[in-house]
Amino acid sequence: MQRLRCEQHRKFGRKRRSVVKIRSSQKLFTEEEVSGLTGICLEHLRALARSKHLGFLARAAEAAGQEAERWLFTNSDVMVLAVLYTRCQH
Repeated sequence: MQRLRCEQHRKFGRKRRSVVKIRSSQKLFTEEEVSGLTGICLEHLRALARSKHLGFLARAAEAAGQEAERWLFTNSDVMVLAVLYTRCQH
């Protein structure tokens, strides 16, 4: 049945989505890793994370005393992003 669906998608000109493969042992992903896996640019990824409450901010103290914000995502967050949002075209 799955093979039939794929052939129908090709027949009607629909593109198949690529599969995101991740290790089950990896619990957290940086924003750069998620961007590479899903094809969503960093700017859109940060905006989606804020608006849809995905991921969380990890603040690391830099040597200069300033705080650097970095988004971290769980396996579930990565799967939601991969399924619901398309790759950036720019």
